[in-house]
Amino acid sequence: MSSRLFQNIREKRGLAYAVFSGLSSFRDAGCLSVYAGTSLENARQVLGLILEEFRHLKTQAISDQELQHAKDYLKGSLMLSLETTGSRMSNAARQEMYFGRNISLDELSQRIDEVTSPEVQGVAREFFQTDRLAVSFLGPINDFRFTRADLAC
Repeated sequence: MSSRLFQNIREKRGLAYAVFSGLSSFRDAGCLSVYAGTSLENARQVLGLILEEFRHLKTQAISDQELQHAKDYLKGSLMLSLETTGSRMSNAARQEMYFGRNISLDELSQRIDEVTSPEVQGVAREFFQTDRLAVSFLGPINDFRFTRADLAC
């Protein structure tokens, strides 16, 4: 609820009931997804605001304060996600498959702390490219049309 997307689209503008992003990562592929539950009337504006955020991440460095907040959130979420024996076992198996070794929480925390604002901006530039984006609309969209040109970021 503290994300840029949530604050800008839901709280500030009231354009969506829910908006969030998530990451599905695998050894050889992955997907960063953004979800917004909105009306058909607001869909184009909401998508425009999401793309605007992508552009912002590509062109403007995030502040040290915002980066630290994100790091703290990520480390806290990581700790909470490993509360059960099953989740710890799944994490250990995933690390073994991806990295060939177990990475301790201390090492993960250290690596998160080492991330810099220019690195975040570099990743945004690499992945937030028009030809790498896809969009899906679910619901009664009728004559609503959207083209690749509408995804320019």
